[in-house]
Amino acid sequence: MPTPFTFVRLSYHSGDWDAVDERMPANLLHSLVQYTTVPVETKEKVVALDSPELFNYPFCYLSGHRLVQFSAAEKKNFTQYVRNGGFVFV
Repeated sequence: MPTPFTFVRLSYHSGDWDAVDERMPANLLHSLVQYTTVPVETKEKVVALDSPELFNYPFCYLSGHRLVQFSAAEKKNFTQYVRNGGFVFV
């Protein structure tokens, strides 16, 4: 059985990573369930950008309204994640 798609929201030390309208993740997950056969985890997961756990997920979401200034560890993980083929929805 395939691993379910997990909607991962990135948290980071600067800015307001959790200021997004909560309908966006719910709408995306609902559409995946309704229009595809992809198994879906129904709740979003928050993962810190500087955590090695990030590399367990091929898709993540980055949100906020203010200037984002990554720490050195966040920048390193973000760069490596994208170079490894991770998809970041901004």
